Amino acid sequence: MNARIQNYNNRPTIFIDNKPVPPIIYALTDWPGGRLSYEESTVFSIKRFASAGVSLYQLDISFEDMWLKDGSLDISIALKQIQGIIDIKPDAVVFFRLHTNPPKWWYADNESEWVRYANTEVYPEPDMNKIQSYLHYDQKPVPRPSFASEKWINDMSIMIKRFLNELYESPLSVHLGGIHIASGLYGENHYWAFVGNDPDISEPMLRRYRKFKNDPDATIPGMDERYNPKDGIFFDPAKDSNIIDYLTCQHEAVVESMIHFCKLVKDTWKREIITGVFYGYYVSLFGRAGTGGHLSEEMILNCPYIDYISAPQAYNRNLRNIGGAGVSRGLLESARLNNKLLLDEVDHPTHLGTLLGGMKVYPEYESLQILRRNALTSFISGMGFWYYDFGPYNTSGWWNDPYYLNEIKELQKIFNKYYEKAYIKNADVLLVFDTKVQKHTALTEKQDPITDKSCINISYPMALRSGASIDTIYLSDFEKANLDKYKCIVFMNTFALTQTQKEQISKKAHKKGRSVVWFFAPGYTDTKRNDISFCEEVSGFDLDVIAPMPQINVQCEGFSYSVDNSDEESRLNKLFVPKDGEVLGYINNIPALSYKTINGCVVYFSTIPFTTPEAFRYVFERSDVHIYDDCNDAVLEGSGLLLVHAENEGDRTIRFKDTEVTLHFNAGETILFDTETKTVLRRGQ
Repeated sequence: MNARIQNYNNRPTIFIDNKPVPPIIYALTDWPGGRLSYEESTVFSIKRFASAGVSLYQLDISFEDMWLKDGSLDISIALKQIQGIIDIKPDAVVFFRLHTNPPKWWYADNESEWVRYANTEVYPEPDMNKIQSYLHYDQKPVPRPSFASEKWINDMSIMIKRFLNELYESPLSVHLGGIHIASGLYGENHYWAFVGNDPDISEPMLRRYRKFKNDPDATIPGMDERYNPKDGIFFDPAKDSNIIDYLTCQHEAVVESMIHFCKLVKDTWKREIITGVFYGYYVSLFGRAGTGGHLSEEMILNCPYIDYISAPQAYNRNLRNIGGAGVSRGLLESARLNNKLLLDEVDHPTHLGTLLGGMKVYPEYESLQILRRNALTSFISGMGFWYYDFGPYNTSGWWNDPYYLNEIKELQKIFNKYYEKAYIKNADVLLVFDTKVQKHTALTEKQDPITDKSCINISYPMALRSGASIDTIYLSDFEKANLDKYKCIVFMNTFALTQTQKEQISKKAHKKGRSVVWFFAPGYTDTKRNDISFCEEVSGFDLDVIAPMPQINVQCEGFSYSVDNSDEESRLNKLFVPKDGEVLGYINNIPALSYKTINGCVVYFSTIPFTTPEAFRYVFERSDVHIYDDCNDAVLEGSGLLLVHAENEGDRTIRFKDTEVTLHFNAGETILFDTETKTVLRRGQ
């Protein structure tokens, strides 16, 4: 078997032996009882997905099960994993999620290679007194390898190469289509224990940082440096340069390990093979993106050794729950611009149960509507996904009820049919997001209520309920993007702009007949110093400074929006307000939303990000953006399909480009239309 990613009908597509296969995968979890393809409960589930027409399968493999302390390698579990799938579906293609964590015995022999924390000591991993995942304690400060550890990289490289060479010699290897390199917390390439802790002050990281800085006396910032930005929510490039530099070093260490292992797979396997990683997590990072998120996306997206990126869909309640858009965690149009496939992990529970820690569990009807919405989200945007089956008690079976299996079968028919049509998305709105700004702003959402909490986790979900068709990209891809089709470009959190980026934006974005929207503090830091004059230069507005209040409310005619700044840890110490332009909204009688025309381009400045669908829709309608649905429903268009997911019951008028269709929605209903025929393909049930 030869497997690769290449373009097909304007989509990055999995090709197996030169034949395109829609990237729809069924995946088992890493939990005991649900991770092996040949166990009773998983066999039951695999058979049902095979009958639904799914031919791609993902399985976890851990060196905990293969690499023994005496140095031997036993790959029998990998062979049995493949055999379990092809016993059920002989033409199946298997992807291994290959965890690069060393076995537990390795840590005892290599204490100097452990990640260390600025806020706490490492403690021994508790003995397992019950059956649980090998990754169970990843959020705790237990022994794990520093991403800067050369010994970890070298030891794992030797074992990965041995694993691949031995596997290749088996006849079963012809069923292997890809290797998903899984490192870091839960295999998702976050830094270990980053949500509640502060890595990494280990000796390996110190050596790397000193090399990065070309300074033998450089020190890794401690807690005081990390949590005392000198300019409100912003780090001061002069006074806080050590933490800014360190975050760059740490994030690059994570990415370089991923690139190394994926290149090793490509170089070792003697046939074409697909490689992928978890990366591009942007939404739902718990306000901790700076500490452990994914801030070096351009290194991954430009890497020739990585074919796809992936992530669980965003966990925010305003996205996951009924009424939300169920959005991909990564930015889909950026993946396309770089010829990368993006695979969502569809892992929301059905009424059959939830995973440990849990998300909201709905009754059967609502569960089906969420399943339909989530499965279609990435496909409509020209990408793919896998069903990740935690199932009852993590042993698979979330979708084994015939009620859900019928939906999966019908969706698979739609995927197969529309995959043969050229992918087109008629988005006329572009949202531009930055990652590097999160190295220049406070490291928790309590300290910084704007950059991550509002701009990403509130503002973005509300934009998706404006009724417009929307594309999303990273600022790092702005130069690559063709902007011709966009009537409105919103710069969501671009508070850190270099001179080159400013020039690119000025040249490409500002165009007669287009609208451009700026939030909060556009370009406030040029990464060398912070200055309000940069905001004025970028936005084209004269600005003044006011003190923030606990609840920042912008009142406009017919709509409003707000930011909660009430947390006692907040470092937000100033707001920028427009002194000129036509005023549309106020904070306590002070102008806060204004617009002006600059060289034919209508430019908007808002003191805070929009946080309601009405605010986005108001500007979009003024920009002649097409609104499919004005009832604050989640709307997604592309691939010749239109998905509308409604929170509330009521009649809707769906406005296609050339006609209108009025129909009644039930509460929580997801309806799928063909945009050419205007027919309903799936609804209710």
